[in-house]
Amino acid sequence: MNEVQLFTRERSLPAIWHYSMMRKAAMAVSGIALIVFLFGHWNGNRVLLEGEMEFNAYLEWLQAHPLLHYGIWTIVAAALVVHLVVGSTHWLHNHRARRVPYRKKKQQATTWAARTMIVSGTILLLFLVLHIAQIRGWLVFDSGGVYRNLQAGFEHWAVVAVYLLGQITLAFHLYHGAWSLFQTLGINHPRYNHWRRPIAAVIGVGIAALNIALILLNLDLVRRVTGGAM
Repeated sequence: MNEVQLFTRERSLPAIWHYSMMRKAAMAVSGIALIVFLFGHWNGNRVLLEGEMEFNAYLEWLQAHPLLHYGIWTIVAAALVVHLVVGSTHWLHNHRARRVPYRKKKQQATTWAARTMIVSGTILLLFLVLHIAQIRGWLVFDSGGVYRNLQAGFEHWAVVAVYLLGQITLAFHLYHGAWSLFQTLGINHPRYNHWRRPIAAVIGVGIAALNIALILLNLDLVRRVTGGAM
């Protein structure tokens, strides 16, 4: 009787990553942490709509609770590093494993997701660098503080376009990631398999749509039309 191999090994990798499911599990857990953070990040950034004083008060509150603030960022940074390193390793392993090209390309979700995830992940990493640069004041549009620098950046349509592209990319990345996450965690049953894609779409499109709404509501033109207080 032929043995069924449940895990694939790659001898060139460190021992703990020899098994593909270990890498997938690390991607799933770090992905969940990042999804939770993204929603929390949006929820905190809603204060942008309340004006500069409220936003600065929010920053001061965060600084007054360093254990919470830096604790969350430590977890997020660790999850991001794991996601980047393990994701890249897993993609390279799969890429090298395909020695012989497919005779006929099958439109399998896992294959398509794997091919697009590395591209969308790279775009998101570049977007994250630009976003952090603006938040930290390395990319300066207005030297009056974080709030004014953000608002001044949104006066440039090139900046708005980059932010919108980042969120559209995020929607695709989260959709594919959430769908893969369900498989990795064993959420796989004929009774509810048909719900996996819609739920993954809600997660991806939902978070991206909330961020896009926040971006658009912070545009000077929109604020003037809607009579915003900012």
